[in-house]
Amino acid sequence: MTDPTARQDPFGLIGVRDHREYVDALKRLTEQGRRERCVALLSQTEAHVVAELLGQYALQHPSGHLNQLAATLSARLYSRLGA
Repeated sequence: MTDPTARQDPFGLIGVRDHREYVDALKRLTEQGRRERCVALLSQTEAHVVAELLGQYALQHPSGHLNQLAATLSARLYSRLGA
């Protein structure tokens, strides 16, 4: 039998205590995701929009904790889109 909390939080984000811990958890997930098989979840247009939003966030919040993560994810999306 599996833990019901694990099913509700498959990525381990519920237990984070603050913004910094949240950013660290997202960075770990991003690195884990680089090693996993790719699955198409968005259309090319949707992925482009997400990449643009992440890139704009990174540019407008240069000192924010999520800045580097947003910039990295934006770059990866653009790379996979061939842009």
